Amino acid sequence: MKLKWINLVIAIFLVFIFWEKGLAQTFLQFQTNQGYTIPHNSDVRQLRGFPLMMKLDYSVRLNTKEYHEKMNFPLAGVSLTYINHDNKDTGRSLAVGGFLQPTIGSWGKHQLANRLTLGMAYVENPFDPVNNQIQKAIGSNVNYYGEAQLLYTYQISEIIGVNAQTGITHISNAARKLPNAGLNILFAGVGVNYRISESSSQVFGKFNQSDLSYQLGELKHMLIFSTGVKSVRAMDYAVFPAFGLSHLSALRYSVLGSWTLGLDVDYNRGYISERRLINQNSNGENPFYSFRPGMSVGHQLHMNRLSLLTQFAAYVIRPHATHNYFYQRYGLHYQLGENWLVAAALRAHGGRADYMEWSLGYRF
Repeated sequence: MKLKWINLVIAIFLVFIFWEKGLAQTFLQFQTNQGYTIPHNSDVRQLRGFPLMMKLDYSVRLNTKEYHEKMNFPLAGVSLTYINHDNKDTGRSLAVGGFLQPTIGSWGKHQLANRLTLGMAYVENPFDPVNNQIQKAIGSNVNYYGEAQLLYTYQISEIIGVNAQTGITHISNAARKLPNAGLNILFAGVGVNYRISESSSQVFGKFNQSDLSYQLGELKHMLIFSTGVKSVRAMDYAVFPAFGLSHLSALRYSVLGSWTLGLDVDYNRGYISERRLINQNSNGENPFYSFRPGMSVGHQLHMNRLSLLTQFAAYVIRPHATHNYFYQRYGLHYQLGENWLVAAALRAHGGRADYMEWSLGYRF
């Protein structure tokens, strides 16, 4: 792998570790996992392998906010992951991400937890039209990285524990550069954790410091403008801009959650250019709509100013005769103040990414 990218990923990991002194309980954890690359479509079948995964985590115990108690005082931190994909066409990957690990339950020395990690990954061997044509899963060196885990921990002593875990890892660039079938890796393994420090007064004060006000039963409305880029395979992987506008209504039902209802419309130059090319090559008209309006239902998981948004949506008007009726959105919102927010979300049709949305919104 290119040395500059390795150094960058490691530097990000170290910045998180030494960012702030005086945290609450702090931990180091090491995991080793054996994986299996899922051949979820024909583009990935030749990339099957049994990846070796090694992971180093640094985390803190969250204990100062209302939602921390509701999540049984979760761990939050940064994770550095190395993957040998057991396939020369993919090579190796190095990823860094932030994670949240809520506790499901504790029974004496036994603990069960789940964990979500989001970040960036550098993949050694992406698609190349001359030297790596088999690689259809990954189209760029730099990719998005997501992981879900279920962990069982047995506490040997007050400072040392051993664990077993299973989960799934996903790596892709959200169709920013095609081909982009993505890599999905099922894994299982073991690990050990070590408590570095016992306690102090403050946790991530610079990031999630002040409490965001809310009322149960309150209905909030958000107007969100989004932009992104879309790569089109049929046009030699050319990249086009995409724009979107959404109105989102959120009903707060608990400390942790809101139900959402939304209206969307997007203008995707990549989709439009591809449909025009199809019409041109078919010597006939295949009608399509340039604007794609939709309606969504979903859920927000609130962590003070940060929230995880999951939406399931359908187009009000089918964009063309063979277009998907349904789409999804998975992303993060961060509330800058009482009104303004920024967001990053993946817009997808089933198992395929449409494009990554980068958004600015206003809550009223």
